[in-house]
Amino acid sequence: MGRGLETFKRVKEIGIIPAIRSSNPVAAVRTAEAIRAGGIPIIEISLAPKNALDVLDAVATAHSRSMLIGAGTVVDAEGVRQAALAGASFIVTPGFSKEAVDKAKEYGLAIFAGAMTPTEVQVASASGADAVKLFPSFATGDARYLKALRGQYPSTQFIASGGVGLDNCEEYIRAGACAIGVGGEIVDSESLAAGSFGVFTVRSRRLHDAVCSARGLLELESLGVGEGR
Repeated sequence: MGRGLETFKRVKEIGIIPAIRSSNPVAAVRTAEAIRAGGIPIIEISLAPKNALDVLDAVATAHSRSMLIGAGTVVDAEGVRQAALAGASFIVTPGFSKEAVDKAKEYGLAIFAGAMTPTEVQVASASGADAVKLFPSFATGDARYLKALRGQYPSTQFIASGGVGLDNCEEYIRAGACAIGVGGEIVDSESLAAGSFGVFTVRSRRLHDAVCSARGLLELESLGVGEGR
């Protein structure tokens, strides 16, 4: 199994990808530590803010031995190259870029390609991306859209992102998401600016427990234990 596939396997085991937007390396390192303390050993660093590559490098240097470190908001092959050199082990894109997928594979990185419509999902899935990031999930109304896509593309791995949090994560897990991507539901900009890192640990723990509970219920139902809901 290649490095990218190993990374993706671990992402699926964890089931949650917290994402942060920060141009402050020190705050980002503290945030990653807080998220890990909440039971989620993975973080996605958005490349959108100023100084983002320095942030990614700092987090990877501090935490790559104990966490999976990824780069988000990557839109092209050059972004993949820069993220790889800064220490990313996986790439997340908001939309589809064949060049980004190819470059990620060249560097041995897992890549989750953004898509929304059935056509976009089909193209992204056929490109060799490890998973399709359904984004923004809130635009579809609820998890029924993901369930419908799963019916048409049963071999595609989906990560639900954008508006997924504690209140609805069970719906997306039950609809077939192999993982969920979360942003402000764990790391909101106000708490980050205030240095309130402890709240990120509390939110991470709650979300971790909710996803584990949802997966446990699905497993019991697959075994025919109890009544489906």
